[in-house]
Amino acid sequence: MRRAAAVVLALSLACSAIPAAAQQKPGTDTTREADRSSLGTRSVTGTVKKTTDTGFVVVGRESGQKDKEWAFALDPGTRIDAGGKMKAANELREGDAVTVTYTNRDGKIVAQSVKVNAR
Repeated sequence: MRRAAAVVLALSLACSAIPAAAQQKPGTDTTREADRSSLGTRSVTGTVKKTTDTGFVVVGRESGQKDKEWAFALDPGTRIDAGGKMKAANELREGDAVTVTYTNRDGKIVAQSVKVNAR
């Protein structure tokens, strides 16, 4: 009789744990977020804060987000368009209003195209 009661108690505890585990909210998984952001391109609109030989920093936002600093790397295929004229990366100036289309590659935010907007 004791053995049967112990088995019933163990089964009831095990069965009550299953729904509790199913209701737990998943934590933030940064590797999943990085994978999701590497799918396709996204864009940021803002102003150039700083430029370097290998990239630039923009203070701006994605649609529906708050302003923050974005550090973009440049690659040979990055296109910089200023009113129909193609620019070199070193021609970007601090304060230029830009829209940057980018991808996340190997943990780097790489600018695919930069459109310099008229002020």
